[in-house]
Amino acid sequence: MLPDLLAALAARLAAEPDVRRWVIAFSGGLDSSLLLELCARLQLPQPLIAVHVDHQLQPASADFAEHCRLHCRRLAIPLTQVQVTPASASEASARAARYRAFEQLLEPGDCLLLAQHADDQAETLLLRLLRGAGVAGLAAMPETRPLGQARLVRPLLAQPRARLEQVAAELGLQPVEDPTNAQDHYDRNWLRLRVLPQLLQRWPSLHQRCRDTAALMQDADLLLRERAEEDRRHCQVAAGQLDLDALQALSAPRQRNLMHHWIHAVTGLRLSRTRLLTLVSALMSAAADADPVERLQGYQLRRYRRRVYLLPDPLPPSLNPADVRVGEPLQLPQGRLSWLPAPRGLVPGDRLALAGRAGGERLRPLGRGGSVRLKQLLQEAGVPPWQRPLQPLLYRQQEIVAVPGVCLCEEGWIENGLMPHWDAFGLS
Repeated sequence: MLPDLLAALAARLAAEPDVRRWVIAFSGGLDSSLLLELCARLQLPQPLIAVHVDHQLQPASADFAEHCRLHCRRLAIPLTQVQVTPASASEASARAARYRAFEQLLEPGDCLLLAQHADDQAETLLLRLLRGAGVAGLAAMPETRPLGQARLVRPLLAQPRARLEQVAAELGLQPVEDPTNAQDHYDRNWLRLRVLPQLLQRWPSLHQRCRDTAALMQDADLLLRERAEEDRRHCQVAAGQLDLDALQALSAPRQRNLMHHWIHAVTGLRLSRTRLLTLVSALMSAAADADPVERLQGYQLRRYRRRVYLLPDPLPPSLNPADVRVGEPLQLPQGRLSWLPAPRGLVPGDRLALAGRAGGERLRPLGRGGSVRLKQLLQEAGVPPWQRPLQPLLYRQQEIVAVPGVCLCEEGWIENGLMPHWDAFGLS
């Protein structure tokens, strides 16, 4: 089986364009040991290195690291060893710490090779199904995806574990064995040890069926994301804001699909179906004059004047004064200041002062024909109540010359200048 596996691996790696360096995630276990051995035999034209991540969760972790060092020395492959400290002993925490280490290490043009195989894919699909995952979850592990500045590839994902074991035996490999792999109190191990062998005995084509299902779910997830992006362009009226009337004009499944993908795109959070149903119902069905608030992890959703707002939670503190040069963007915890060409605007390169509200300000909006209280102006402009204390003002000396995102003032504008634009909280 070795020649066939080598040929399949060579073909898969040849499909990756513009690779500067191959980086193998090397745990010392059978799968990654075999992948390292195969890549060494391919004599790839690009440099090949191995990375061993020590999670410091096993008493024998130092022995694992030494085993990896000796293995790489035998193959004359450079090895980088990294220690991480997961937040807990859970599989999810270890994985998060491991991937953070990979991202910090990888450089543009790198291709990270992971040794997951068809059994791992079947376990992932079944585990996510049992946890109630949606389409994105049932897409399981992609064969390739971006990772930081690099790309991640799983070149053995179509290979059953039994085939890899046979080839490893042919090569006489002596990998280390993580003792936790035999502990079935972990959900994944329970599936691997107790369930998957029986399923394979009953359905020998299980690997292919899981691969087909994952591929179908990947296609379906792409279509749902494309539809959500179309609906988002139709419904989004500003950064972090959706038009409620446009949202309500969509069918209920499209409303949920848009909200799910919008929230994930901005926050990285994926909501359960139950949470998503509750959230959409609360925002849609509340009385017209109500101000419903739905809190997520680190974020909140609110409604005001027929718009849905996605905001940080808690909201940032008050603005600190800052110097601003007209035309230069400025990122603050409270939002993002940018500039757009306008028939009437501020003088490019002019130095101004940015400050928050102190209370009692009056200004002379351009074209209004008199002065007005800032509080009244913000109300008229539809700035939500929670956003008004964080609204920036631009001053020249003691005069307000602009309220970014709201208006210019009579003082200091020119023809064909720059208009200040304000994205509250800097959300997409």
